[in-house]
Amino acid sequence: MLQLKNIELSYGSSRILCGVSLSVARGDVVSIIGPSGTGKTTLLKCINYLAKPTSGTIQFDQIQMDYRRADTTNIQAIRLRTAMVFQQFNVFKNMTVIQNVMDPLIVVQQKSISEAREIAAREIERVGLSDKKDHYPSQLSGGQLQRTGIARALAVRPDLMLFDEPTSSLDPELVREVLGVIKDVTSSGITSLLVTHEMQFAKSVSNRIVFMDRGIVAAEGSPAEIFEAPSNPRLTQFLKNERSFQ
Repeated sequence: MLQLKNIELSYGSSRILCGVSLSVARGDVVSIIGPSGTGKTTLLKCINYLAKPTSGTIQFDQIQMDYRRADTTNIQAIRLRTAMVFQQFNVFKNMTVIQNVMDPLIVVQQKSISEAREIAAREIERVGLSDKKDHYPSQLSGGQLQRTGIARALAVRPDLMLFDEPTSSLDPELVREVLGVIKDVTSSGITSLLVTHEMQFAKSVSNRIVFMDRGIVAAEGSPAEIFEAPSNPRLTQFLKNERSFQ
């Protein structure tokens, strides 16, 4: 479904991605783990061109694009088939929960207000926020804000969900509620790429784990191969230092 080949990205003299290749089959749940600052989020953003690679290619089903000659038509086609859940929620503060979820359906997909409201209400119920649908972001907890972001992403019926450390901005007691929603999403068969520091969660929901270090894919394999029998010394050190995996 998705294939990234030799993705490179630099900011000035700093190389962030150093020839990353990654394949994702339809229905896969792939968790990307690794130290902070090693390019995990940047790689995720390269898929929908929120970050602009220096070189490399992407194939998304029948869409093929060389990043050195990226064109607007292909970028838009990929964006229409993906949805991203951000670290910082990225909800509109002047809109209620249901208005936030309806917005991309109306603006991007050109759906009628009545159809958008019906779809939004269904996804809001799915993430357990029906009683908050008319609340504004200032009236919500961090966990509720992130669940709003997940509902908005689900509403556009993406082929690929991109989760960018969705619990990193949450207080510890709110992490569990968001992870529960993400587990429901990933178990429903939606192809998902998840950047996370929640090791136990990654182990439980993923069929493949990718370990990134210093801008490269340093190891990848099944959860058992990565977490129970790591062969890469850097991976072994990383897991030893991750308190969430103890």
